[in-house]
Amino acid sequence: MGMTEKDLRVRYKNTVFGFLWVIINPLMQMIVIGFVFRFFIKEPIANYYLYLLVGLLVWNFFSLSLSKATPSIVNERNLIKKAKFQREVIPLSIILSNFTHLLVAFAILLIPIILSGLFSIFKIPTLLIAIVLLFVFTSGLSLLTSALNVRFRDVSFFVQAILIVWFYATPVVYSIFVIPHNLIWIWRLNPMTSIIQLFQNALVSAPAPGPAMLLSNVSITILIAFFGIWTFKKESKNFDDWV
Repeated sequence: MGMTEKDLRVRYKNTVFGFLWVIINPLMQMIVIGFVFRFFIKEPIANYYLYLLVGLLVWNFFSLSLSKATPSIVNERNLIKKAKFQREVIPLSIILSNFTHLLVAFAILLIPIILSGLFSIFKIPTLLIAIVLLFVFTSGLSLLTSALNVRFRDVSFFVQAILIVWFYATPVVYSIFVIPHNLIWIWRLNPMTSIIQLFQNALVSAPAPGPAMLLSNVSITILIAFFGIWTFKKESKNFDDWV
């Protein structure tokens, strides 16, 4: 928790708007992306700008957490050599810091969503499931990439590159229903598909993921979480030698 608090203090030190930046940046993205993509959307999406903003908030949390957590062990090499502590604290503190920002952003976003009548208390379980899946998947994958990056420094560069492609392979700016049926298997391999759909369903009443999509995405999320934890514990024994 100490590293998480430090990250929060440093990030907004000497800023005027402080925590408001967690919603200002995605709002600017929403305006630009929404204006451009609305000309290419085949089927209109109800409440499109709110739909887009929800997806951007979730994606920004995921991509920023993964891109910062991946090189975190290498970046904190001096701390690792000086002190004995659980090494997973380093990447997880970054995720917790970004998770705090996400919760603040959603608290602000809930105001217009409630005023527009889109939110229902019956969607709270769906929202909680989405939050848990997002945190588990981001943590598991970040532990995996941060551990591998200690041995193979190319991992950090690979993550940066793949996140660009991954964004367009996730239904943030479009609906999953525009994907041709013969290609839907690709989205079933992407856990972020169901995660973002669940958030959009809970907050702006967009369609929920289908049973096959949800089952596939959740299964992969669990596998990656366990594999990430196992890999991190295995590789962490050699961190002192590699960093």
